Amino acid sequence: MANDHKREQLEALRASIDATDDSILQLIHQRANLARQVGEVKERDASTPFYVPSREASIIRRILTRNADFSKGMHASCIPDTAIHGIYREVIGACLALEHPMNIAYLGPAGTFTYAAAQRQFGATASYLACDHFAMVFDAVESGRANYGVVPIENAFEGAVTPVLDLFADADRQIQVCAEVQLSIHHHLFTFADQLSNIDCIISHPQPLGQCRRWLQEHLPQAQWRETNSTVKAASMIEAAKAGKQNGIDWQRTAAIGPYAITHETTLPLLQQNIEDFHDNITRFLVIGQHDSPPSGQDKTLLVASLHDQAGALNNLLRPFAERGISLSRIESRPSRKRHWQYFFCIDILGHRDEAHVQQAFADIKKQDVNLLMRGSYPVSTPL
Repeated sequence: MANDHKREQLEALRASIDATDDSILQLIHQRANLARQVGEVKERDASTPFYVPSREASIIRRILTRNADFSKGMHASCIPDTAIHGIYREVIGACLALEHPMNIAYLGPAGTFTYAAAQRQFGATASYLACDHFAMVFDAVESGRANYGVVPIENAFEGAVTPVLDLFADADRQIQVCAEVQLSIHHHLFTFADQLSNIDCIISHPQPLGQCRRWLQEHLPQAQWRETNSTVKAASMIEAAKAGKQNGIDWQRTAAIGPYAITHETTLPLLQQNIEDFHDNITRFLVIGQHDSPPSGQDKTLLVASLHDQAGALNNLLRPFAERGISLSRIESRPSRKRHWQYFFCIDILGHRDEAHVQQAFADIKKQDVNLLMRGSYPVSTPL
């Protein structure tokens, strides 16, 4: 009798879930139809981009605030922000594809952290163009072969991705930053070796090698490091060596470091999980296109400044921001490669280029002997 009652309860609850799913699906189609209508309006105005990151950021921020309101007092039944963020990113991406098909360039192949960041931003509905190096991502966007590109700009512990900074400093590049993505980073060790003591070579991208430095020095002090241009390519090289298609690699004694997604892209076994030195590690990625984003209320602007070698030049550059209370979230120097000991500075400021106090600071800077390149304003992303 008790079992019959439980069965009836379960059947009733499952019927309610089915009915709720039907309602959710109907609402998703309703949203998609509205997005299609938005796309039709945009098509009549060539100056309006289909992808508006500030609008998407506002949607995500509002939904996460509403999620916190719904979650109050619900305890075990509340859905975490990470799940809500992922659900709505897919819904937004699918609706955006209805407005206009999207092709996104990234550092490939599939399975890299940059690929994960691109999918986090644009969803599974977009098409993706794998590129062998960062310059190819920029080229794909500039040529129109891709609508947008995704590139890593810095890691919370390892620092800047310098080849990307150098590309932003190239004044001939017609590129604007329109969005950012913050991605939690976890590194894993993949190898055909059955134990750590049998590994004498590690292959990966330079960033993961740096982010796992302490772990590697402690657990694999005997192993040599070898750099390649992506984490998935490192795993593929070992796999190719096993098949006799890659010379110079002992596939039985070599390991690769990369994301868990490598398990979906190669047959290389996973030996050790979470070998990153800092488990709260985050990499920040930038979305590049041929336009930036309108103000969202919480924005950054990327600048590249070239200074002449004279006393107080950097102080003079930064003073207009300080006088107006404009914070700098990052400043990074790089060699100009034009003259010895000449540098340019990549600067992120908190604020949008269209805000009055930011424009006033720019006007003051233009009076100085400074080459200032504005690389675009974009919404501050939600770190999840």
